[in-house]
Amino acid sequence: MSEANIKTPLLGDRSNKRPPVSRPKHQRRRSSFEASTYNSAGKAISYTKQGTDIDDSNIPGLSLFQILTLTICMAGVQFTWTVELSYGTPYLLSLDLSKELTALVWLAGPLSGLIVQPLIGAFSDKCTSRLGKRRPFIIIAGTLTCISMIGVAYAREIGYWFAKVLATSGDVDVINKAAHTNAIIVAVTSFYFLDFTLNAVQAICRALILDIPPLWQQDIANAWSARMSNTAMVIGYFVGFIDLVKYLPWLGNSQVKVFCMVSIFVFIITLTITCIMTKEKVNEKKEDVDINQPWYSTFYYIWRAFRFLPKPIQTLCNTQFFAWMGWFPFLFYSTQWVSDIYFATHRPSMPDVPIDWAKGTRAGSFALLCYSIVSVVAGLIIPALATKFSRVKLFSLLNIYTLSHITVGVALMSTLFVKSVTAATVVLAIMGIPWAIVLWIPFSLVGEYVSFEDEKRQNMITARAAEPSTSVGEEELQDNEDEFDAGMILGVHNMYIVFPQFAVAIISSFIFAAADAIKDGEQKSMSSVTPVLIFGGLMAFIAAAFSRFITRVTSPSPTLIK
Repeated sequence: MSEANIKTPLLGDRSNKRPPVSRPKHQRRRSSFEASTYNSAGKAISYTKQGTDIDDSNIPGLSLFQILTLTICMAGVQFTWTVELSYGTPYLLSLDLSKELTALVWLAGPLSGLIVQPLIGAFSDKCTSRLGKRRPFIIIAGTLTCISMIGVAYAREIGYWFAKVLATSGDVDVINKAAHTNAIIVAVTSFYFLDFTLNAVQAICRALILDIPPLWQQDIANAWSARMSNTAMVIGYFVGFIDLVKYLPWLGNSQVKVFCMVSIFVFIITLTITCIMTKEKVNEKKEDVDINQPWYSTFYYIWRAFRFLPKPIQTLCNTQFFAWMGWFPFLFYSTQWVSDIYFATHRPSMPDVPIDWAKGTRAGSFALLCYSIVSVVAGLIIPALATKFSRVKLFSLLNIYTLSHITVGVALMSTLFVKSVTAATVVLAIMGIPWAIVLWIPFSLVGEYVSFEDEKRQNMITARAAEPSTSVGEEELQDNEDEFDAGMILGVHNMYIVFPQFAVAIISSFIFAAADAIKDGEQKSMSSVTPVLIFGGLMAFIAAAFSRFITRVTSPSPTLIK
């Protein structure tokens, strides 16, 4: 095996018959960014990697308006997620679905992330549609998402219609029983489709955000993506909190119906803006040899990407794995933790007075709203500070990323000492700061790598065309041609976020069982969720340690290609 191939484990022996891991050379362009499409007065920074200089100072960037229209799609995606996150469980329970089956429904999230995002990323990377390589998938998956939302909103009506049509007799009781069963089937099926299709839209939107801006604008674009998501999250929770039926009765006779219809409207508007205003470069048609690839070539492509990630992406994924081992306990159980503290500190005055569960739920919802507001503010301030003080070492992306993990660890470990709802609300609000960072920096680092590799590849092609005798050999150039695209890298990156979700679900069940077995005396007042949150804090500290080994592709001083 040649030296170039030894350095690049993604490339095996070219003499074998295995399918290629990527598109043919003539299609190897990361992005749809076309220099003639955008104008900017911005000046790029210089950067190096392993003695290679790719100066992108002459690559024009996007204006603020173009960045906003590019990233607004993430607002529509996040707003739609809030419908499921805030009303999913109560709605399913209102259909008389058991808690055990409701838990199985929520497995749709990690399953869809594990299956859909890598596949969608791989297929869109290879798409040669005249609409672009991302836009067709946004349109198709977005349409299916809207249909799924209608299924969730009108599950009872659809179930009753099927029962009426398929009824063999006019017995009202039989029809009502069948309608109830059908409503559960429609709701569960719609939730699964919603998870799968919305994950697909999210994956494509993130890939598109990596595709368009040049390297020097990746952190800016991803910061705005995080701001869009955080703002939509706050607006979504607020919209879900108000009485929508009172103000928009013509959209439905229940809160869920109106919320779903409003979400569909926001979803369509935001995705339409991105699709119309963002210009994608159309990929050329595939060569005949690429069309005749085996049916399993895409799965092989995914496996190779997962098995041999480039070092900058692998070190980031290692950190993300433990980071989300810390985040999922918080995302799953934080509102329940606040509710438990509320009930422990607000016991009924009389033994016969029932517990007001609504008040405890509102206490948890208010804490979550504070967390969302803080995340929006942090998403505006921290990236601005990082840009303004970019030469200060403390404000480097990696240092900010490490500090975010330490903040998560301290906040979650402090739950052991929290005894009041006010203190619990403060803890949740503090968690909004690292949440803004986790939606920004990891994707900026991925974007830096993808942009760097694409521009290095273009630089090598230009150098070879200008000087045929240059030391940039054909094999080295081919090695760079065979790197993975943004969609595939994002899909594998997402797998490192999904795996912790499965792990936390299993580990939490053991922690709950152990906590219930050993609780006695004064510890009975402690929420059973607290040990799980402490476990999350420990994982966050491990993520902080791993983050110090992340490899970046940027450097302040360039060198020449030798």
